[in-house]
Amino acid sequence: MNTKIRKRLLIGLSFVICHLSFSVALSSCSEDDLGPSIYDTTEYPLDRSVYTFPLDTFVKKNFLEPYNLKFIYKMEDVGSDMQKNLVPASYEKSVDLAVLVKYLWLDVYTKLAGEKDVFLKKYSPRIIHVIGSPGYLSDGSREVGVAEGGIKVTLMEVNKLNVNQIEGPYGMNQLFFHTMHHEFGHILDQTSLRPTAFNTISSGLYDAMGWASKSDTIQAGLGFVTPYGSSQAGEDWVETLACYVTYDQDRWDKLLNTAHYDWEEIDYQVDDYRAYYPRAYQDYLTGYSRLNCNYDTIGYLRMTANYEYKLVRKVVPRNANGFVALDADGNYTVSTDIDNIDGQAVILQKLDLVRTWLKDNWNIDLDELRKEVQTRQYVTDDEGNFLRDQYGSFVNRLTYIDPANPDKPTLYEQLIQEVEEYKKLQTAK
Repeated sequence: MNTKIRKRLLIGLSFVICHLSFSVALSSCSEDDLGPSIYDTTEYPLDRSVYTFPLDTFVKKNFLEPYNLKFIYKMEDVGSDMQKNLVPASYEKSVDLAVLVKYLWLDVYTKLAGEKDVFLKKYSPRIIHVIGSPGYLSDGSREVGVAEGGIKVTLMEVNKLNVNQIEGPYGMNQLFFHTMHHEFGHILDQTSLRPTAFNTISSGLYDAMGWASKSDTIQAGLGFVTPYGSSQAGEDWVETLACYVTYDQDRWDKLLNTAHYDWEEIDYQVDDYRAYYPRAYQDYLTGYSRLNCNYDTIGYLRMTANYEYKLVRKVVPRNANGFVALDADGNYTVSTDIDNIDGQAVILQKLDLVRTWLKDNWNIDLDELRKEVQTRQYVTDDEGNFLRDQYGSFVNRLTYIDPANPDKPTLYEQLIQEVEEYKKLQTAK
């Protein structure tokens, strides 16, 4: 059975959900000669007269030759879902994604894995297929990625790639690199199964059919890093890995803080909400991203895929009118143990199992992996501390201009230059 794991971003919501579809391929095994390969194995020389020659050469030298990994950006009908109206990725955005996948994913694992020279050749997917647009689905959502059987990963919405934006619902991590780490986690899990102890931590809480309607806040309180992680243990496992590696420290700390509390969700009318929580409602009207929300609040409004309003709020003592009951000092008490689950402790327990598994099986230090990824994304000082801008956000290393050397090319420009160098071959005699 071939499982396609489809990541998609709901219109009107700012969190990523996943859609599962299954296709069955019937086959028979035999030791008889099955004849020649169904694929064209002939190697053709790259055409220097073609506009795309620089990128074609770059991916041949950096993907295919060292790792037996194809980077396909010229959208092929045979490799695309013909049920959807898809748009090819632009050449420029394909260049951006290719150099970033090499820098932020391939080079990281090659540096840290125990089998540096052969690790990715053995375990990486065989194909990375990039498409410019999302794949719109019948329920109004849109796919941003598809993975097929550990062999092929399709990354969508590449034409929205913005090297200036690392975090957020349209940031590089959310659209591309979370998917890469998630799917690679599946491949490694298929090679060396996760510990059985992990499967029992949240036993009884998984919901394979209803996870998409769940609030990420409430699921965090139950010990899941994302709603999709609550669909089944295997997804919980790789979501824990992918979130830890790609979330910056602020976002990870907010997740753990949220997970420490008990939360409840109630039906709500938008007019009542406007009167009850005017600031939160204004945030909702202006499209304030839930991914960037500080969930350390009494409550916030969310809208389901069925356009129903829900109020997600901390469990606190309330008076007969539903308002927060304050003590004599004007304070309130937040519950952390109503369901006998400390979501923060559960997430950290799961993370520790992932950490041990990576180390024992591939000699990969999870914390070093996370540090390597994030120091490649964000600027650090001489002591390795992450720098912040005037707004308190981490500074994007890819586009950072060093005040002491403003004429020096940015890291992004240096990465792109590696592709540009192949243009010289086009004019060489």
